[in-house]
Amino acid sequence: MLYWYRDLMISKKLKKKRERHMHRVEQYYRADPKSKVFSDKKRSWEHFVGKRIPWKEYFIVIRATNPDNLFEVMSTRQLILRHYERTDLYVIGLYSSNDEALTAVQEMLIDGYAENAEYSPKDEFSKDEAYECFTAEEVK
Repeated sequence: MLYWYRDLMISKKLKKKRERHMHRVEQYYRADPKSKVFSDKKRSWEHFVGKRIPWKEYFIVIRATNPDNLFEVMSTRQLILRHYERTDLYVIGLYSSNDEALTAVQEMLIDGYAENAEYSPKDEFSKDEAYECFTAEEVK
C-alpha cells in the first residue's frame, strides 16, 4: 500500500498540480495486473509495451524499509516491480529529480539537528497516524 505523509514535502515545480502528480505516482504503484504478468514469467517492462503509461519519472523520499537507514530516495519507475506490490511504502517527499530529492533530505536533517541536538528523524516520521492512504479516486 502507498501511504502519503500529511505534510508532504514537494518540489516547487510540482506544487501547482500536486494531486495530478500524486495520481501519476499511484498509477505506477497500481499498474494492473502485476500478478498476471509475473505468473507467465514475463519481465516487468513487457507488460507495458504498446500501452500508454505514465513514463514521467518522479523521485520519492520514503521511510526506509531497512531499519538501519533513515530514508530512501527512489525512482517511481521502480514501483512497477512486483516486490513493491507486497510492501507498504510511506512517502515523505515527491520531487522531479534525484538531486532535488537528495538536497531536500540533506536540508531537512541539517535544519533538524540545528534546532535540536537530540533530533531523531526516525521518531518524527515513524508515526503511522501521520500518513494517509488515498484511493485512486481521491487522488484524481
